[in-house]
Amino acid sequence: MSFVFTTISATAGLAALSAATIGILAWERRQVTGARWLAWLMLAVTIWAGSAMLELSSSMLREKIFWSKLEYLGTLSAPVLFFLLAADYNQLDKALRLRSIAMLFLIPLLSLALAISNERHGLIWSSYQPSPSGYNLLIFNHGPLFWLLVAGYSYLMMLLGSLLLLRTLHFYPPHYRGQSLILMLGAIVPWAGNLLYLSGNIPLRGLDPTPLCFAITGMVFAFDLLYLRMLYVVPIARGNAFNAMGDGIVVIDPNKTVLDINPAAANLFGKPAAVLCGQPLQIAALLAVADQDGAHQVELNGPGSRAILEVRAFPIRESGVTLGGRMLVLRDISRQRRAEEALHQAYMQLKNRIDEIETLQDTLREQALHDPLTGLYNRRYLEETLSREISRAEREQQPLTFALIDLDNFKGVNDRYGHMAGDQVLCALADLLRRHCRQADIVCRLGGEEFIVVLPAADQRNGWMRLEMLRRRFSDLRYRVEGVEFSSTFSCGIACYPSDGNSFAKLYQLADMALYEAKAHGKNQVRLHGNPLQELTDIPLLQAHMVSKEP
Repeated sequence: MSFVFTTISATAGLAALSAATIGILAWERRQVTGARWLAWLMLAVTIWAGSAMLELSSSMLREKIFWSKLEYLGTLSAPVLFFLLAADYNQLDKALRLRSIAMLFLIPLLSLALAISNERHGLIWSSYQPSPSGYNLLIFNHGPLFWLLVAGYSYLMMLLGSLLLLRTLHFYPPHYRGQSLILMLGAIVPWAGNLLYLSGNIPLRGLDPTPLCFAITGMVFAFDLLYLRMLYVVPIARGNAFNAMGDGIVVIDPNKTVLDINPAAANLFGKPAAVLCGQPLQIAALLAVADQDGAHQVELNGPGSRAILEVRAFPIRESGVTLGGRMLVLRDISRQRRAEEALHQAYMQLKNRIDEIETLQDTLREQALHDPLTGLYNRRYLEETLSREISRAEREQQPLTFALIDLDNFKGVNDRYGHMAGDQVLCALADLLRRHCRQADIVCRLGGEEFIVVLPAADQRNGWMRLEMLRRRFSDLRYRVEGVEFSSTFSCGIACYPSDGNSFAKLYQLADMALYEAKAHGKNQVRLHGNPLQELTDIPLLQAHMVSKEP
């Protein structure tokens, strides 16, 4: 093969290179609507323009015809792919089904077969002649089926595709109409180039500028689909997000004039956004924090409403340069604050209830440990504390006196003077014990007329002296019931730790035995377990040994 490269063939080669580049770029962005079919269209134009370059460079007729037949792969495919691109842009999914695409390519396949076998029938090209324009151009005289199958079908596809692009002027929203107009202008270029070629009115006869026109169309489509769509979509998407945000956004200039406001903020202000834009920001709470970066909490009080807002103020910057305006982001935290207040209130109510319960528990515990009549501790308290006192006495090597007191002839008091008089006697003894015992002593009423006194750090001698003094003082008390005066006495049995025992049960048993002996020997006396009474009866009862709480 011999080639003669000319300026015209170089132009065709440049068109092929441009179409291939656009096709690669479009394929990389094939997820964009129309980009996939734009890539296929540019592949067809690349084949068309590349084959045209080789045909324009060939010097022999046989070679020119061969490359012209190869051109038909692109010539016949480009109009159909143009239509499919327009259908995809219009979201016509039915036209993009595999069966529909196969039917669209039936006539181009038939035309390609006729072009390949043209030497037998001359239905596509009837004759050839050198162009008077030079540049190694060859004029192809077209046969009857060229006008019907090639030109007719190609113009039909181009017309349908152009009508679909025209449809987008009404199908798409207004912000896409400029994009659709650019696509329409790009579609006109191949029409114009092909009409010049077929009419023979082109200055360089035999030159088909259609592949070059399709390359130009590809550039326009690539710019429109791959760049302008992003140019339109991104601001629109951001605008939609601005309007759809749940947080309020207010844009103000340095003079605190509202430049823009989204519906959420307008709802907080109770006025339409169209009314607020262009007006000074008149809410004092927002004006106070508008120039302060960071987060702030403000309250908006309207007629019958109260909103608590978290306000974040930001300077508006672009490429690191502050433009002078400010953006306020308003988040309504009223519901959150009400929830926090309700939670705090519930917490305080719960705390008060817990405090009441604890107070009630303390009261119940005190009641459970105290005798209701005399106010003294009861047996339960004694059992809880006596073991602790014994452990302390053991640890400190100290004695401990355990005294069991029982009123003498108490049943007779109840029977003769009544139970009210009996309660009076019990309370008098309790008061006497309370007033003349130390703070460390334990005084309990076991029940009925029985009392227990525990004296820490008191040995047998000291314990007997103190209980004997209490016995004498109690016997000196007088009671009057309905004009009748009477007195009462008690008997007492004493057991000491550690000489007599080291547990509540043992000390109680031995003190009870000593009390029994005191009762058996005439009552109204204090008796030590295991010690004859006469050993202690001569001990002087000094007042200094008594502990009195009287003033």
